[in-house]
Amino acid sequence: MENETKKSPKKKIIMIVVVVLAALYVIFRFMNKETVIEVTPLPTVSVGSPEVGDISVETSLVGTVEPGDVYYVMPKAAGEITNIYVQAGDTVAAGDPICDIDNSKMVDSAKVSLDSAKVALDSATEGEALARTNLDRMQALLNTGDISQQSYESAKSSYDQAAAAVESAKLQMENAQLNYDTQVEYSTVTSPVNGRVESTNMSMNAMASQSSEVCVVSSDESNKLTFSITDRLLSELSTGTPIKVSKQGETYEGSITRIESLPNAQTGLYPVEAEFEGSDSIPKGAKVKVYFDSESSEGAILVNTDSVYYDGGNPYVYTITYNDEAGAGETGKASAEEAGETAVETAGETSQILIGEGNRAATIHKNAVETGISNMEKTEIISGIEEDSIVVNTWTSQLYEGAQVQVLPAEG
Repeated sequence: MENETKKSPKKKIIMIVVVVLAALYVIFRFMNKETVIEVTPLPTVSVGSPEVGDISVETSLVGTVEPGDVYYVMPKAAGEITNIYVQAGDTVAAGDPICDIDNSKMVDSAKVSLDSAKVALDSATEGEALARTNLDRMQALLNTGDISQQSYESAKSSYDQAAAAVESAKLQMENAQLNYDTQVEYSTVTSPVNGRVESTNMSMNAMASQSSEVCVVSSDESNKLTFSITDRLLSELSTGTPIKVSKQGETYEGSITRIESLPNAQTGLYPVEAEFEGSDSIPKGAKVKVYFDSESSEGAILVNTDSVYYDGGNPYVYTITYNDEAGAGETGKASAEEAGETAVETAGETSQILIGEGNRAATIHKNAVETGISNMEKTEIISGIEEDSIVVNTWTSQLYEGAQVQVLPAEG
């Protein structure tokens, strides 16, 4: 018992020493706490310079390939169809007969008029001959003094009237002859051009009228292209505007040949005609794609379309200024030569900003711009940036006015 009592103070002393040493160790570690370094990489962007060049917007429409010229053949006289000479698909030459029309009544009437005109001309001719004989006789008598000048002048006047009657009768006969020939011609309907009969609308013993076609003939000339445009495009296109035509993977070059100034009453669109190389290789009536530049601008400042962003419908473009260049401001960031890690002291703490080797630190600027023509690749910038601006081509959510970024080596 006595021995155990003597050992207790020693145990207490040992325990106290252990506790003190542990406390000193903790205090030492606390006083020598390692500085925590926060690593912050700058967002990386790629940049480029605006281009100066031409830009256009291509519009595509659907067009129809049609014969160069189409003729709707109509009879010039009404009557019964007595003969039919062609059918759809036939090839015809100018003047070839299409059908015969029973025009006998009109022909007979014209023949009567012609015969009457011939009789009138014969009678006038005989009267002129008598008047001429009388005038010659009066001339001889006047020369011998057997008649007065007044009698001679009367004979001369009669002859002039007879000669005028002959001229009038000739004109009447010519008109009668023309009318007769016309009526005979009208009895046979002929093709107006060399070409192909596209369709027919006639049958034997049916009545033909002067207001409906008996057939449709397409000429042998090259096919043409027809399509329609809106009033917005009307001011952008003109005769001679280049076009491209696409059909089954083949592309053909051509140009506009005609633009109607009045819209179609049914569609409200303006009809356009064009010609293109290789048109005869496409069947008539086929649908094709038509391409043309509807808008264009020359010598414009151009940026990538993906570099233009919108805020509430208002376009803007991000540009940068390098921090190591004069006038870049006191940013305190890394220069082009400072690759790797750059330390920045902030409120007693230490952080590191990482900049890749060869990259440059820069400051972001948000520029409101006015845009013009735009296509899938490029957008025209009318105002807001200059030709020597450095435009950000890549997007990151860390872009804003004054943001710090590292820039990949610029390509242009």
